[in-house]
Amino acid sequence: MNNLFYRFDRLIEQILYGVRAIADLLLVSAKRLTDLTHKKSVRHISQRDFLHIFQRLAMLLTAGVPQSTAILILYDQTSNERQKLYLKHLHDEVIKGRLLSKVLADQAVAPLAFKTLISLGEQTGTLPKQMTTAVGELLALRQSKQQIMTSLLYPAILLILTMSITLFLLVGVFPKITPVFSTLRAELPLSTRILMSTSSWLGDYGLWLLLLMVVVGVIFWIFIQRSSWLARRATAISMSIPVLRYIIRTWNIIQIVRMLAVLLESGVRGSDAVALVSQHIHNPLYKSTLKQISGELVLGRKLSDLFGHHKKLFPSDMVGLVQVAEQSGSLPKTCAMVAELYAQDLDVYHKKLTTLIEPILMIIMGLTIGFIAVSIITPLYGLTNALSQ
Repeated sequence: MNNLFYRFDRLIEQILYGVRAIADLLLVSAKRLTDLTHKKSVRHISQRDFLHIFQRLAMLLTAGVPQSTAILILYDQTSNERQKLYLKHLHDEVIKGRLLSKVLADQAVAPLAFKTLISLGEQTGTLPKQMTTAVGELLALRQSKQQIMTSLLYPAILLILTMSITLFLLVGVFPKITPVFSTLRAELPLSTRILMSTSSWLGDYGLWLLLLMVVVGVIFWIFIQRSSWLARRATAISMSIPVLRYIIRTWNIIQIVRMLAVLLESGVRGSDAVALVSQHIHNPLYKSTLKQISGELVLGRKLSDLFGHHKKLFPSDMVGLVQVAEQSGSLPKTCAMVAELYAQDLDVYHKKLTTLIEPILMIIMGLTIGFIAVSIITPLYGLTNALSQ
């Protein structure tokens, strides 16, 4: 009997042990899931939220509020859950004694130049000033990019609308009228025959063509991301088109000289500043060129001479301004001035381009729809005349 009770106690003990083990495992899994979710939320904060936080943080630090207190104030003021999670993460790390630059080091949302300025501010005791500068430059670049996207949005919508209407008429409307045309004994106009063939081909192979284009596009994008040579070739081809060349070159120059101005003004050495800019630039041609220039600056070469060796990437007027600035010792201010000049030029160019493209696309849309309408109406008009006789 005692033996039976002993076995029963052992069984209960093993069951309880197993339950505790499962409970511990579930608690660990839940904690890991919570940590993972938290890290994911912190990692995927948008640049808009990031700028919103640091713009206000810079204001509070400038007013003399301690860093941890400023973060808590922002935490209490915001109702955005993602911003709250991010601010909590910042506060937890800061009160542990970590520098803000170290906290930002593994966050992709913060550009390298931004992190560098924060680090410089911590080292020199000018964090509020450097943070204000970093936020201002990031905002300026973001606004320039938004201007480019906005100016190209309306022409893109018109182009997509034209293609959509054309496809709808060819695939949705024209096949329903085609049987009427087959009853006509007279020869159909060339435009109608072309539309009938196109409509029939799209009906049979259009979906496969769309699928093929998507697959090829995805494969091409993957190869571009993994192959620096292919990325440079694709960029070189796009820059061989006059309109794209001006936009791509001007936009990259604005980014380069704006960041150079901020970094040089903050005391970063020329070669190091160019190296930092090269890591921020996404264009593969400019990225590889800036890396090369950075290495040659260490050897004592002048920045203007190195820019001058790459005339396709850096126009002569910009090189001339940099050369004068090097001689006068005003390179940071000149870089800032060049950024503003090129930003104004790009804005004017986009407005002119948009003004030119819009009527051209409207004409193309009208001609396309008109061609389809005439191709449909002409044989129907002939059929009506034949029936009336």
